[in-house]
Amino acid sequence: MRLRLRLDRRPTAARAARAVLLGGGLVLAAGGVGAQEPEDEWWAGIEKMSPGLHVIEVDSVYRISGFTHDDILREMLRKGPGTDEIGVRLGLHLSQWRYSYQFGIDGGSRRCRLTEAQVLLRSTIVLPLWTNLTTAPPGIVQGWREFVRALDAHERGHRNRAKAQGVFLWQSLLGLEAADCEALQALARSAAEQVLADGREAQLAYDRDTGHGTTQGARWPPPPP
Repeated sequence: MRLRLRLDRRPTAARAARAVLLGGGLVLAAGGVGAQEPEDEWWAGIEKMSPGLHVIEVDSVYRISGFTHDDILREMLRKGPGTDEIGVRLGLHLSQWRYSYQFGIDGGSRRCRLTEAQVLLRSTIVLPLWTNLTTAPPGIVQGWREFVRALDAHERGHRNRAKAQGVFLWQSLLGLEAADCEALQALARSAAEQVLADGREAQLAYDRDTGHGTTQGARWPPPPP
């Protein structure tokens, strides 16, 4: 007997912008790293280690306008996709990942065995697109370019970690067996939930360790030179 089960898990995190009061002004800090780190090269290549991981990458933008730092800040707060934990709209950016997985079961022997596994990761990144880039003051343009580069690098750091967790999820399912197929299904769910919980913590730690990007350049308005 062979069964194929598909389980949909959506433990995804929407990385909302953080609004922080610094020195009497409102400063937006991105939710993560703002520069490519050496370890990101390892994270980026880890999906190649797993033939059972399939990734769909979705990159999109929301358009903003303005000619001053404050204009741009207001536009990101008003139009951005981010929300905090209680649903307050904060704006700026979004990084989201969603997993689903399926596996085959062989119950023909005395024990029930998991024979194959496939993991699908859908990763979405939403960043701001400034429409006045070619006509705005050069000083603001330079700061914006550095800010967006930092934001993009940070979000791809989250994506790379999500890919790594997809590999770990796939590996956690391989070779599982139990006395009967009902017990095996429960065992597979438990193993997957633990991996996904570890992944959520890894993403939170990534943000904590980088100060939500403020020390890597993902900060608007940018600090004075």
